Amino acid sequence: MSPRRSRDKEHTRQEILVTARRLFSEKGLHGTSIRDIELASGISKGLILHHFETKEKLYAAVQEELLREYAAYLAQSRPDISDMKAAAAAVVRGSFLYTRDHKEFRRIGLWSYLEGEEMGGDMENRFTLALIEAMRAGQKAGMVRNDIDALIMPFILKGAIDFWIRKKALIGGLAGDEYDMNALDEQFMDALPKLFMK
Repeated sequence: MSPRRSRDKEHTRQEILVTARRLFSEKGLHGTSIRDIELASGISKGLILHHFETKEKLYAAVQEELLREYAAYLAQSRPDISDMKAAAAAVVRGSFLYTRDHKEFRRIGLWSYLEGEEMGGDMENRFTLALIEAMRAGQKAGMVRNDIDALIMPFILKGAIDFWIRKKALIGGLAGDEYDMNALDEQFMDALPKLFMK
């Protein structure tokens, strides 16, 4: 295959992914058709299916791309230091900011849950296992609480982050005008790792 044809193939694949990602974010897997993606992208149904075979495989490719971007963001935002407290704070902050600022990531995650097409697979398994192992190492080093099983810690953290972000209107209503939402976000990010650290 010529370099130009290879570039065109990759460009087409990326265009399909970008369009599908936007539509899946808006309407979910079951609310989006290949025809919708065809019309929005200007790429024929045959070419879409040539690249991804089925709508479900295209959805899985979008999910994998989102998770890869999330993991890359966390990797670059994590400090390269041995200070467990600083590392935990950086992971929480990175996870919070990415989740808050990337609406498609949040929306497709929710659609995936509602439609029984969970994001994840092997990449999410490896990522979550790495967090669990880091918590276990912190427990052995005496820096992380031992009265909470390390297995459940990443789920508590991610659940709290997701809930906080989804409930902005409630938080704003309860806080009133005397609170600045950005300052509350900062307090939340600072408080979350303290739940687990000694």
